[in-house]
Amino acid sequence: MLLAHRPAAAGLVAVAIALPALWAGEFHLRFLAEILIIGTAVMSLDLLVGFGGLVSLGHAAPFGLAAYAAAIASQSLGGNLLLVLPLGAATGMAVAAVMGAVILRTSHLFLLILTLLLGKIAWEIVFHWREVTGGADGLRGLPPLSLGPWELSDARSLYLLAAGLALAATTAARSFAAAPLGRALIGIREQPLRMTALGYSIPRIRFSAMLAAGAIAGAAGALYPFVNLYVGPQSVHWTLSATMIVMLVIGGVGSLWGAFLGSAAYLTVQTYVSSYTDRWQLFVGLVFVLTVLLLPAGIAGGLRSLVGGWAHGRNGNDRGA
Repeated sequence: MLLAHRPAAAGLVAVAIALPALWAGEFHLRFLAEILIIGTAVMSLDLLVGFGGLVSLGHAAPFGLAAYAAAIASQSLGGNLLLVLPLGAATGMAVAAVMGAVILRTSHLFLLILTLLLGKIAWEIVFHWREVTGGADGLRGLPPLSLGPWELSDARSLYLLAAGLALAATTAARSFAAAPLGRALIGIREQPLRMTALGYSIPRIRFSAMLAAGAIAGAAGALYPFVNLYVGPQSVHWTLSATMIVMLVIGGVGSLWGAFLGSAAYLTVQTYVSSYTDRWQLFVGLVFVLTVLLLPAGIAGGLRSLVGGWAHGRNGNDRGA
C-alpha cells in the first residue's frame, strides 16, 4: 500500500515545486529558496535530535562556516556550482568532525554546553578575522552561481536549485535513517546500554551521524550566500542554532519533511509580521507554545494524524458499503 502511494506523492511534490517557478515573482521565489535552504539545514539537525537524541546548540557552525567557505572561494575562483557545492559539503563535514571529536562521549546537558561553546568559538573566529570574513560587515558582492555556460543568478534558477538540493538532501537523510547505521542510531537513543552490550560502538555511530548531518548542512550553507546575496557572522551564531531547534519542534521532531514546515512557519512570521511590529518574536513564541500544547508531534505529526484519520474513515466507509 505504501509503495502504491509513492508515485502519487512524487507527483504532488513535482507539482508543488513547479507551480511557484511558473507563477511566483522574484521576491517570493527567493523567499521560497531561503525556506528550502534553511529547511534543509534544519532537516540535517533532525538526524541528530530526532533520530539520535543529540540536541546541539552548535549546528549553525557547519552551516555558516560552509557559507563563508563557499563565498570566499567564489570571490577568487568564481561561482561554479560544481566547486561551491562540494566545498560547502566538505567544509560542513570537516566542522562536524571537529565538533564530534570533542563531544563524542558527552550527552544531555554537557552535550548542550559543549556544542554551545564550540559554536561560540566559530563565531569568534568569523567575527574577528576581518581580513578574510569581513568581520561584522560580512561578505557581499559575490559572483553569480554558474553551471558550465549557464548563469544561475536569477530568482527562478536559484529557487529550482534550492528545491533540487532539498530533494536530494531529503533522499540522502531518509536513506541514512533507514540504513542499519540509522537504525542503530535510534537504538542508541532508546537503549544505549543494551546497544553497547550487543557490541555497537556508540561514539562511532554518533560520529557518523554528525558527519552526515554536517555534510547536508554544509551543502545548504554553500547556497545560502548566493540566495541571500550576503553572509554575515549571524549565520554561525548560536542563536541561529536555537532558531533551528525552534523550527524543528514546530515542524515535528523525527519527521524529516517537517523541518521544511517549521522553517516555512518561522520565516513567514519573521518576514511578514516583522513588517508590522518589531515584536514579531512574540508571535513565534505563541506559535511554538501552541504547537507544543496542541501538536506535540509538530505540524507534520498533526497532518499525518489528519490524513491517517481521513484514510481510516474512508476505508471504513468502503467496507461498510
